[in-house]
Amino acid sequence: MRTGKISVNINGDFPDYELIKRALIAEKAVKRVWIGELEFFRDPLEVAKLVEDCSSLEVCVLLSPSRRRCEEIVRIARKYPVGLIPGKSRNLSGFITCLEKVRKTGKEVYVGCSGKKIAEVTCRLSDGILANYVHPEYIKWLGDFNSVAAFGPALVLPSRFYEDLLIAAAMVMGSNASFIDHFNLSEVQEELSHVNFEELIKTRGRGESVRNLDDFRRVEKHKNLLLERFTVSGSVEDSVRKIQNLLDVCNHVVLGDPFFRDLKAMEKLSEIVAAIR
Repeated sequence: MRTGKISVNINGDFPDYELIKRALIAEKAVKRVWIGELEFFRDPLEVAKLVEDCSSLEVCVLLSPSRRRCEEIVRIARKYPVGLIPGKSRNLSGFITCLEKVRKTGKEVYVGCSGKKIAEVTCRLSDGILANYVHPEYIKWLGDFNSVAAFGPALVLPSRFYEDLLIAAAMVMGSNASFIDHFNLSEVQEELSHVNFEELIKTRGRGESVRNLDDFRRVEKHKNLLLERFTVSGSVEDSVRKIQNLLDVCNHVVLGDPFFRDLKAMEKLSEIVAAIR
């Protein structure tokens, strides 16, 4: 990763004025932000333009060939640093073919990875790996690469976005079968596989609490594991410690959703960045 040690993920499910407010806070502490491409969210290119117009931040865009045509991704990558993510597709060969096309003309090209196979195959075709983990042991499991960014759920606690943090952590944990087997997480994943994450996300998107729903109780049962191993969260001091430990094994840390949602967390960003060696 070419710019600084820390960046922030911003997703397009807020009104313009809320996104602008967060971008202006972010630019005081970091040099770049990552705009996500997710269901129910605005097109990341709309959000990218908004952030560019209101701040000095460098915008990076997360894109998936499973969501848009590769030809369009190639055009976008000429303007923005991009992170290619497989999304829901399991067609690795199609993903690699698109990555090769993007690599030829792309400004900066990174690849989102939660498994060893995709990391090993794509590392030579990209400027670096966006590891879908935020624990040093898991980063090392992926492999030894020249450039690795740890990208995962983050938040300063306590926070009203605690529920979102746990939901995001549980989804990350279940993203790769080989990872689950290697770290003996099969029993936990079996229980979480029955959770309807889409409904939990929709409920939170309406501003409603999920604390009393059975699905969330299944998630919260494993909160100690999820918070410690799959998030950069806790007090400011806890967050700094986790980031510092990550930077011992990788080049960069991206504070992922729901960090940007909480203005209180965003206001602590400068303090967190300043404390990193």
